[in-house]
Amino acid sequence: MFSMKRLLSATAAAAIAVAGLAIGAAPANAQGTVATDEAQFMFTASAKNRLDGHKLEYVKIGDYIQYGTTQGGTAYGVRVNSALMTKSPNLITAALNDALKDSTITQQVPSDVDDPLAWALSKGMLDREGDAPWDGVTRQFATYLVNHMSDLPTAGTATLMNATAQGSSNSYGAYVKLPAGIYLFRDVTSPVVEDSSNAVPMIIASGTIDSNHHLTNITSEALIEMKNYSTEMSFGVTSDTKIDSTGRTASRGETLTYTMNGYVPKTDEVTDNNLDYVNTPQKGLKVDLSSIKVTIVDKDGKAVTADDGSALISASDYRVLPSDGPNVTTEGGKKWFTADGTGDSSTGMTGHTITVRFTKDTLAKWQNYIGSGYSMQVSYDALVTDDAGSQVDNEFYMSTLPDKKNYAHSVLATLTFKKVDAAGKPLAGARFKIESADPDQLVLPSGYVNANTNRDASCGNDEAISNADGWVTFDGLAQNPDVAYKITEVSAPSGYITLGLSFTVTISNQGEKVVFGDSVASDPYGLVTATAVDTNGSNSLTVENVHSIAQLPLTGGAGIAFMIVIAALLGTAGVIVVVRSRRNTTV
Repeated sequence: MFSMKRLLSATAAAAIAVAGLAIGAAPANAQGTVATDEAQFMFTASAKNRLDGHKLEYVKIGDYIQYGTTQGGTAYGVRVNSALMTKSPNLITAALNDALKDSTITQQVPSDVDDPLAWALSKGMLDREGDAPWDGVTRQFATYLVNHMSDLPTAGTATLMNATAQGSSNSYGAYVKLPAGIYLFRDVTSPVVEDSSNAVPMIIASGTIDSNHHLTNITSEALIEMKNYSTEMSFGVTSDTKIDSTGRTASRGETLTYTMNGYVPKTDEVTDNNLDYVNTPQKGLKVDLSSIKVTIVDKDGKAVTADDGSALISASDYRVLPSDGPNVTTEGGKKWFTADGTGDSSTGMTGHTITVRFTKDTLAKWQNYIGSGYSMQVSYDALVTDDAGSQVDNEFYMSTLPDKKNYAHSVLATLTFKKVDAAGKPLAGARFKIESADPDQLVLPSGYVNANTNRDASCGNDEAISNADGWVTFDGLAQNPDVAYKITEVSAPSGYITLGLSFTVTISNQGEKVVFGDSVASDPYGLVTATAVDTNGSNSLTVENVHSIAQLPLTGGAGIAFMIVIAALLGTAGVIVVVRSRRNTTV
């Protein structure tokens, strides 16, 4: 916390002498002059947003006193700032005593010292902290002063701007110039800068110490790491199959894993004694509450463990609190939360929630993991149910930043085509089966028969029947630009022969129009012919049965049947369905 760069050693344990005098100890006849030379106070951080836009208030609490020139150079000492002494002569003593009372030092400011600040520096009472949790004596000293701002002289303000790289890609600096001395800085930025917390109070001093422990250059740059941290959050979803690297697609019956990446906050930023991760899943998701897991991960995403190698966080460190209602059931020895959330990532979500709660006492154990690339990760598994429509969204926020909502968005696709005869008359009763060309890549809707009108009790989970208008619909499908769905007619309408012919369809999340390609593998019987582009810029296909017995070993005459395939992703903007076909092919 205390940045006496080159002014205090890391331990600051020894008394500091200036030109043979302890800091602040001047001869009775030496009044000295307050130094007014300007110094640069450089704040550093690992990201620009931890600096740029941060508004700082500052109060000078310590003056550098020039006592004259000696053979060794100019002699300086330290005194409590004159304006502060005039307004509140006992404030620094009270702040030091408060900071020291619970420390390992347990020493108090002697009643006979001439200057309490000079005494504290010469005795090494103020520690220097670089990393979190920033809870040492200097932090307590600074916090006491901030809590008594009305007793301090009027604060000045400065806004950090134009942070520049400091020799590496993850180090930036921004500075302010002030008269040399010792200052209290506090971050009063409001509203907070995006993805950045406000800094904790800081005590910063300019100046250098030479090898003889002499204060020789009071204007030397003060360098301090900004005592704040990233509040960046993210919310992601992955699946148990390799369906899409973006995680933006899913199918009914599939298990999705949701991961909420937050941060460990300072305990004094947590209100109501709790930190909550609040989650509102959309209708169509069923959450396995027993799968909830909490982990602290480093900047590389690797789980942090305790010193003995055990898990850093156990189930006793948090509580899972689903909101009241009939949403929680017990099935197969597990507790499940059936989501009823409405809305989406564009409008926000409402509905019953799942809260993972941490107390201040628990968070206190993890204060060493504030910032420095660490994040606190909460994850769980959820099943996509038959209630899912064209998408399943999920909302996450932390109680420390309730207005900062994060969303995970998954799309479910729909494939529709039409079965007609040679004259274009719709044919009802044709049964089709859908399957994945690579079972390890796509999860087909399983166990959740959708409610569209062209399915009945006789249908398997992977089947659909053409309705009275000839339409066949397979919905609740995942997308994958590299893996095809195979569509096979397993039962022809009455009066037609079942040939078991098939074609393949690739549903891709790339582009905006429905496009069809040519492939011998996709259309081995040469039955698929592309038709004109419709008003939406999407193609239709005519899928034709074989033209004669000579082309396939048929028995009996059933006429020619046609399927017009409308490759449509209903409610899925920006997605292509590709039916790979080979035109004018004979067998």
